[in-house]
Amino acid sequence: MKIIKYISAEGWLTGALALLGVLGLVFMAQLVAAPKVLFGRSLTAIPPSLFPAMVLGAMAVLACMLLFALRGSLLVRESKTFEDGALRRVVMLFAVMLFYALTMSVLGFFISSAISMAAVAWLAGNRSILQICIVSIVSPVALYLISTRGLAVSLPELSSIEFFYARAFEAASTAPVDAGGAEP
Repeated sequence: MKIIKYISAEGWLTGALALLGVLGLVFMAQLVAAPKVLFGRSLTAIPPSLFPAMVLGAMAVLACMLLFALRGSLLVRESKTFEDGALRRVVMLFAVMLFYALTMSVLGFFISSAISMAAVAWLAGNRSILQICIVSIVSPVALYLISTRGLAVSLPELSSIEFFYARAFEAASTAPVDAGGAEP
């Protein structure tokens, strides 16, 4: 009697992450837009593909290391990978990520990230509306500020949101500092 072995869910996920990381590095030129240029000079301090290349490279290396570490347990006797509605959740997660990719340039980074994060949190089983709202609002703002201010990476955003960020930073940088409470 032949015993059929199946690839475990961890094997599928790890293999997919390794493949996506490598493919992302191979097609980096098509994934990242060229930086804005003013008078022949780039407006960014670092190339816009540096951070995505670091993340995709790290993801590919870590996934390959995990595949190596899991090599003895990648095959199982029976597959429970797509039971109990898991396939439906996988398809819904793919639909959310497709929505995110297609609406990034239309709605901007903040709005599409907030909607997608809320949908992923709901799919993952989180039912706390307060928690979902906090994570969906704070995380995109933090990621946007770290990317645009810290890493000098340009992200697509609606003009009104960019103007709000600019006014908030201008107000924060020009706010008077009280030095001891003395009146002038």
